[in-house]
Amino acid sequence: MFDRLQSGYILPEGLTVISTVFNKIVNARNIPRQSEEGEWLARDALRLFMSGVRDAWELERRLKDARRPLDHPPPSGGVGMVVDLLPELTAWARSLTASQRAATALTEKTLEYAIENIDEFVATSDVRRWLVRVMLDLRLGRRRGQHRT
Repeated sequence: MFDRLQSGYILPEGLTVISTVFNKIVNARNIPRQSEEGEWLARDALRLFMSGVRDAWELERRLKDARRPLDHPPPSGGVGMVVDLLPELTAWARSLTASQRAATALTEKTLEYAIENIDEFVATSDVRRWLVRVMLDLRLGRRRGQHRT
């Protein structure tokens, strides 16, 4: 049976809840959606939703006073970039697989491939985009020497 709270997927009604709450908060704060604060707020809304906060009122209550920590700026490249992306990569893997174990295995395979094939990444490229592409290719069996998860 499909467990909506533990599936790792966001169904259309969940996206509606997240989007409605996000729009309400950014409009109330007068924050541009494309700003660092807006992007952080969107990530936090997704994080809260994926951690089990599915009620719109509760999600709004938690996001209402949420602020991006000043001591933890958004990733800007460099050594810490991949570490900063781990939660997002894990969420991507969870949405592509049927279980938490398979998601963990896919995330590990993605990072292993990235380390072994770092020459594919060009320093001026988008690390996030490259890692997500690697993950999708591994999941779909398009990377040489890899099997489906």
